[in-house]
Amino acid sequence: MKRRFAPFTGLQRLAALCGTLVAVACAATAPRPTPPGAEPVVSIPIQPGRPTSGNLKFDAFLLDARKDAISQGIRPEVFDRATAGIAPVASIAASNANQPEFTKPVWAYLDSAVSARRVKDAQLMLARYGDVLDRIGTQYGVPKQILVAIWGMETDFGADAGGINLFAALATLAYDGPRMGYARPEFFAALQIYQQNNYPLAEMVASWAGAFGQTQFTPTTFLKFAADGDGDGRIDLWRSAPDALASSARLLQQQGWKAGQPWGYEVKLPANFAYEDADTDTLRPIREWRTRGVKGIAGGTLPDLDESAAIYLPAGAHGPAFLLFSNFSVILKYNNAASYALAVGLLADRMAGGDGVKHAWPRDERPLSRDERLRFQSELTKLGFDTGTPDGVLGRKTRSALRQYQKSKSVAADGFATASLLALLDKDAAR
Repeated sequence: MKRRFAPFTGLQRLAALCGTLVAVACAATAPRPTPPGAEPVVSIPIQPGRPTSGNLKFDAFLLDARKDAISQGIRPEVFDRATAGIAPVASIAASNANQPEFTKPVWAYLDSAVSARRVKDAQLMLARYGDVLDRIGTQYGVPKQILVAIWGMETDFGADAGGINLFAALATLAYDGPRMGYARPEFFAALQIYQQNNYPLAEMVASWAGAFGQTQFTPTTFLKFAADGDGDGRIDLWRSAPDALASSARLLQQQGWKAGQPWGYEVKLPANFAYEDADTDTLRPIREWRTRGVKGIAGGTLPDLDESAAIYLPAGAHGPAFLLFSNFSVILKYNNAASYALAVGLLADRMAGGDGVKHAWPRDERPLSRDERLRFQSELTKLGFDTGTPDGVLGRKTRSALRQYQKSKSVAADGFATASLLALLDKDAAR
């Protein structure tokens, strides 16, 4: 799972590289997409236990990791082959700080994620792999549109599966920095995968976050959920689209996907709606939302279902509103960013002929820079509304603190950070 990290979760990146799609063909004979070219792994003869990257801290990590790997059953020669010649990847820090799910306004993110080009390509893939997707959907109970949407979001249907050496990426995250807790077990899991499957090292490429294959699995996720979708007795998420799609379906099923239930849909809120109750974690029975005046986007009454759902305002009180079911939370298990899960759901709906979002986005709102988001968190905490340690990610705790601040100012407590709210915060903090 390409963890675009929301605070520190693993499966990631939005790929939007343009490419010419081949004509629709029978799924049984369709050629497998080939991962983009990657720098071949250089087989540098090294003395076991003597890394030579030139970075003392990185080399010390590899020395300790070799001992730990051997104690976990990794053969010494496997570790030495996998790590021969690797060094810290300088670009990873910049990628970590600029994940689009957390740095772009949601409407700009969706403009790219659910573009007309991507919808068209997704519909072509639905046709091309129709028989495969029907079989996988029957087996796992996950709609084919959701699977193709994840495929498109993760790697643009296999066109951008990443080009960084898997072991170099994970070792870079594991030896130093804020992702060590995530990356160290993933590094050892990657070694297990290599030992068990003997993939060509030159093909074991990944994203900056160490997620790999056409639907971007982390190594630990691969070990739990990978599936043989093409029936050849071998799982290859890099080169086999059926394997990648089946693995994603199995993951979603095991995480609690409810067959026959939607991920959510757009709704219309009443003028007196209590915005502090609009959050992905605040579940209420649908009948309660009906009683409180929530309607379908076209004005119809919500169905009288014995289900709970949440109201989600991705752009605050002035943007669209969505009623979310439990399947939305399952998509979040794939990538813990609400904008990502929303993009998957909307892309799936567009594939099925849906019209897209009806309510206008507040495009005149200026997005906050990372420094401004950090200031937002620091000033809220200074005023007594605890956001935790400032990290520039306006997550659950920050939204809760912001709602409390908004209520103290008698404005809509939607938890949506804006430049005008920051200006108000600046004044209050200065006092």
